[in-house]
Amino acid sequence: MFKKFVGIIPFVFYGLLAIGQHPSEIFLQQGKINKNAVVLHKTMGGGLVKQGLTLKESVADGYPDRRADVELELEVPETGWYVLEAETMPRNSEQLKQEDTTGVLTRIAHFQLGVERITKRIVYDSYKGGKQELGKFEFGKKKEKLKIWLPRNLVFYTISVKPYIPPAPPKEAEAYVPRILPPAAHPRLWVNTETLPVIRQRLQDTAHQGAWLKVKQAALQTFAFAYDPQQEIRYNEKLEQAVESKAFYYLLEKDRAAGNEAVKLMTQYLSVLEFGNITYGDISREMGRAIYTAALVYDWCYELLSTAEKTLLRRNMQRLARDMEIGWPPFFGVESIINGHGNEAQICRDLLAMSIAVYDEDPLPYKYTAYTVLEQLVPMRKFEYQSPRHNQGIDYGGYRFGWEMHAALLFYRMTGFPVFDDNIKNLPYYWLYMRTPDGKMLRDGDMFSVKYAQSDSFYWKNPQTMLLCYAYSGNALFKGQFLRQGGLPDNPVLFLLLDDPALKPDFDLNRLPRTIDFGPVLGSMVARTGWEEQKESGNVVAEIKGGGFHFGNHQHADAGAIQIYHHGMQVGDLGLYLSYGSPYDFNFNKRSVAHSMLLVRDPAEPLLFRTKTNDGGTRFSQRFPRTVAEVLNDSWFHTGFVRSCDYGPNPVAPAYSYFNADLTAAYTSKLEQYSRSFLFLDMKRPDVPAVIILLDEVTSADPAFKKTWQINTLSRPQVSVNRFILNSSLKGKTGTTYVNMLVPAARNRKYEVLSGDSSAFVAGDLYSARSAWPEAKGSRILVSPLKDAKKTAFVTVFQMAEETQAELPLQFNEKKGYYLFQVGNKLVALARPGSLLQEAFTLEVPGDQEYEVIVAGLQEGFWNLSGVDGKLDFNATVLKNKHTLSVKMKGGRLVLKPQRVYKAPEGVLKNSAGLSDGLGQK
Repeated sequence: MFKKFVGIIPFVFYGLLAIGQHPSEIFLQQGKINKNAVVLHKTMGGGLVKQGLTLKESVADGYPDRRADVELELEVPETGWYVLEAETMPRNSEQLKQEDTTGVLTRIAHFQLGVERITKRIVYDSYKGGKQELGKFEFGKKKEKLKIWLPRNLVFYTISVKPYIPPAPPKEAEAYVPRILPPAAHPRLWVNTETLPVIRQRLQDTAHQGAWLKVKQAALQTFAFAYDPQQEIRYNEKLEQAVESKAFYYLLEKDRAAGNEAVKLMTQYLSVLEFGNITYGDISREMGRAIYTAALVYDWCYELLSTAEKTLLRRNMQRLARDMEIGWPPFFGVESIINGHGNEAQICRDLLAMSIAVYDEDPLPYKYTAYTVLEQLVPMRKFEYQSPRHNQGIDYGGYRFGWEMHAALLFYRMTGFPVFDDNIKNLPYYWLYMRTPDGKMLRDGDMFSVKYAQSDSFYWKNPQTMLLCYAYSGNALFKGQFLRQGGLPDNPVLFLLLDDPALKPDFDLNRLPRTIDFGPVLGSMVARTGWEEQKESGNVVAEIKGGGFHFGNHQHADAGAIQIYHHGMQVGDLGLYLSYGSPYDFNFNKRSVAHSMLLVRDPAEPLLFRTKTNDGGTRFSQRFPRTVAEVLNDSWFHTGFVRSCDYGPNPVAPAYSYFNADLTAAYTSKLEQYSRSFLFLDMKRPDVPAVIILLDEVTSADPAFKKTWQINTLSRPQVSVNRFILNSSLKGKTGTTYVNMLVPAARNRKYEVLSGDSSAFVAGDLYSARSAWPEAKGSRILVSPLKDAKKTAFVTVFQMAEETQAELPLQFNEKKGYYLFQVGNKLVALARPGSLLQEAFTLEVPGDQEYEVIVAGLQEGFWNLSGVDGKLDFNATVLKNKHTLSVKMKGGRLVLKPQRVYKAPEGVLKNSAGLSDGLGQK
């Protein structure tokens, strides 16, 4: 008999009926206790005695063949879903740590509600301690018995009950009428009745024979599965892969034995699959994969399913969906399809596939998922992908974009027309341009590929995303990258569904421009001297970020940051992504201080998002916009604008690549103005393949705010008053970067180098990363002016040289409104970064060799170029947002005037003394 408690049950009713109140608590010692196994345990704390139950020392842990350790009677106001919570505490913390072998300190208890199957739930772990949400339980009656089997060395105090409140769909989703509907017939997932014959025909191609053989073998081999309806099981990836192969084989060959086995395995498996209350380890990904596999069976084997089997599959798919991070309906408040884990497989593949498959029997899921994809994700990405790069960086961007491509292809394959803007087809160029000759990538965002790499020789890859991209766009270069990354041998079904063997891969990147302008949303530029992918290559690859918008989460506070690769990373990032949100992550890895950029420290600057340290960088943000209107109208997300980006004169192998950004908005109001200019020069010579000129001009609100120009490098640099020398070696080849700061002059500046363990020393706080990667113990070079001033300029030249080759002679002059540089065969006039040249000026071109004269920062409009001898006189057009022109000359005076001269040639030059026949103008 169960003991009833007059003081408890009325409180249960009150707590459950009063939505939003704290959950009701029931003390375990008030239940029916198995005195052979359990004893009362008293805990002193704060002058109070707290009582709970714990196993006797002699009793075995887990779920033995014995009656429950304690039984409670729970009463709820109505049947339905409720959330149970538990409060526990280790009886002996030190002993618990000694017993642990995994580092998680997890303790499991067993529960049985009514006549339901016994289930395992976490009641204590190192993540949440002893206050654990046990999960969602369905009360089939208002009064139910709850049996509990306790774990060892744990005191169990209370069970709490509260109603489960599913996520509330927004009113727009409730009223939504999808403009695109699934077709009446099955199949609908990846193929329809029109395209199914095409997939069958492609199986005959030799390129598909290997993958088809794998599918056939898996489909025809019986999968051993010990099904017990009274025994819950955990995730079984091998079973799901076998089921997928069997369902696909039935779809193509109509082999009923394979199809029936797929149906049987999936219905049995899903009915006993239980994830409990596991929340760490991104468990939604495993839940989603089970839902997706069930959806494939539902759709591809539709005619084999009985009504009862369809009902069972739908019920269990939605049961699992309730426990996903995005929830069901898929509108859990902190999650979104725009960013975070909600922008992964949960909606774009798993719930979308489920909703398409079950549309005939239940159209509501499709209404919700179609709304999130078509009305939330599609318009946002149309705006964002004006810049062909991903705001979540190399790794998370590649991962999440792959799921978006699932949504794009699921809709396209179902209906025959695209729902995303065509600019989605260009995004994969981001990964092509970020590739470095060693097979890795320039760093961007949180890099889990580095975190999980077994050695420094890893090759960055995401072949599944590349498969989806070339299947959608028909781009042969992307198919070449897919094969270069090893293909997709472990997912033959997806390969056979998407690959068109008639599309031949293109491995030659040399026809691509060596420089890319990433546009206005994620302002940035990558420039390179070549497309070689050998580790011995001497190619230089450089990047500058700046201007546009910030989207939070895995994106870093790195507006204005630069990176330079030459035989390894010469200038770049030091942070490592080891765990999200840790003190190291939020105070160093994601912050400006871990990047090569400008820091301005206002001691009174507020610290947000659990940060502790004021690094002086750009605003650190974990907020992200959910709509285009929000990103455009909320200045929080603005990081400045790209004033200029241009390269030429050869559009494929440019001699110069110019980028200028106003970055004021990326910082707080501690800055009145900040602009950075970056000019990459391809010297086209073996000893010094590239030169970079970097200009900074910053005005702070208070002269006392310390301004620090910073670059980070992996190897310990050589430092002196006049210059810094960086180096990197790879495969026996060494690159040297000579860094000459011209403004402030050496006598007007001070510098500091933080290396090794002190490299993550920030404003008095030391952060450290336990890692063998060089980013954990690199070096930061910090340069500051000796005297405080509101306005400060930095002018720096980087020369990337081979081995021990000397740097090129460098001449420098400050002029009115611009800086003049002479290096190698380049004569460069660069406007000060915060303004454009609008008045006439004259350049003296030496006569010792032919020079490429490059002028960047010209006001848009007509300019006339003339020589004092009268032999040179022509008009050139300088375009808005480009602001550059170039011409080759040998000796003479070049006059540039902001006007259009009557009858002067329009940008076409004839050979003349001292002038070549090529003019590059933008």
